[in-house]
Amino acid sequence: MNETKTLSFQLSAINSLKAEDIRQLKLLIIDFFAATFAGYKQNRNFNSIIENIVFAQGGSNDSSVFKNGRKLPARSAAFMNSVYGHGAELDDGNKKAAGHAGVHVIPAVFALAEKLGSTNNDVLVALATGYEAYIRISSSVMPGMVKRGFHSTGMTGTLACAAACSRLYNLDAQGIEDAIALATTITGGLLSYGDSRPVIKPLNPAKAAENGVLAATLVSKGMQGPTEALEGPNGWFHAVTDEVHKEYLNGMDHLLLHDCYFKMYPSCRHTHCGIDAAILLHAKVNVDQIKAVNVYIYPNAIKLAGIKIPKNQDETKFSIQYTLACALTNGTYGISDMNVSTIAPKILALIDKINLIPDETMENREKGIRGTRVEVVAENGKNIEETVLVPRGDPENPLNRDDIIEKLRVCADGQSDEHELNLLVKAIENIEGDGTFVNPMTVLGGAL
Repeated sequence: MNETKTLSFQLSAINSLKAEDIRQLKLLIIDFFAATFAGYKQNRNFNSIIENIVFAQGGSNDSSVFKNGRKLPARSAAFMNSVYGHGAELDDGNKKAAGHAGVHVIPAVFALAEKLGSTNNDVLVALATGYEAYIRISSSVMPGMVKRGFHSTGMTGTLACAAACSRLYNLDAQGIEDAIALATTITGGLLSYGDSRPVIKPLNPAKAAENGVLAATLVSKGMQGPTEALEGPNGWFHAVTDEVHKEYLNGMDHLLLHDCYFKMYPSCRHTHCGIDAAILLHAKVNVDQIKAVNVYIYPNAIKLAGIKIPKNQDETKFSIQYTLACALTNGTYGISDMNVSTIAPKILALIDKINLIPDETMENREKGIRGTRVEVVAENGKNIEETVLVPRGDPENPLNRDDIIEKLRVCADGQSDEHELNLLVKAIENIEGDGTFVNPMTVLGGAL
């Protein structure tokens, strides 16, 4: 069998989830809502433009939209909820896949499941399938995809959402293959947002969610996709990378949703080890007496998050220098630091002293390492340093349920009260068994 067919057959075999798989999925869903609260609020101007266009299109009342009383067609709801979910860079991700899974898979599955009246078990299997497809496929084309300038979250996300949604239509292995195959022709997402105007980045996962629903729906009506859609001479692999690591397509002895990380800071994951290191250094240094800060970090991080002085909150998410300077100065980094209408002179002065130094030893895909070494050089000539190879929230340095619930509370501050958040968490915990799926979006109140 070819790679596309083999992968689809293996994805179709994901049926009986273990208790630990279900627990992890529920944590990922809670985390998605935390990220969505943050993205909904922080990206208000951008979101408003999108809302005015999408809501004006109208259509059938199929699926719920975050903090909005009305419903949209499933594809539009998936698109809109994904836009919100990626707006603050707080959504889950996977290191080997070098991108984010939940921000497109969860909105796509929730929207289509609400339309179809799917069972809770169907939803959980679909989510597990989507995560598995995303991580396997994206890992197999890294790092070549990034070198080509493609954004994995958008490009691979479309394929993952197609695979996930095909499970809601009860398609067999051939149906999953056709859904992935159709999705390969409608993928999109470039890393150009990293060069300028990063506010547009949420469009990539949003289109993945929307087009994944479309691909699966077309197959449910009898449409077929091209054969050998991934590995063919004009296939998706050929388009996105020079080298395919086929060993990653076979997965592992556990569902790969367990290998996802959770984010503590509202910024690109490439900044997180530096933030952790800076927080550790905060109590050990006098910021006023720093001569230089040398940041040893892997080259891709500098490529994707090397904005020196952010001009707006969107650019803070892709600035190693700014996030590190804030953490080193204040001992923390959070949503409030995204407001850069006036950057404190002390932060600006420290940014000028930060040197980003490419260091390939800070990255090891096989060991799950994407680290940062921060060396602070004092004016008196003394050096002090901290190295963080695995940031807090990674599977090797995990958060617990209480951490994720607290993240939800922080991100929802000013948008939902404790009662509503408890209802949301309860709705998520109830996604289990043969009962009809109730979209947790429905328990949330209207817009601010």
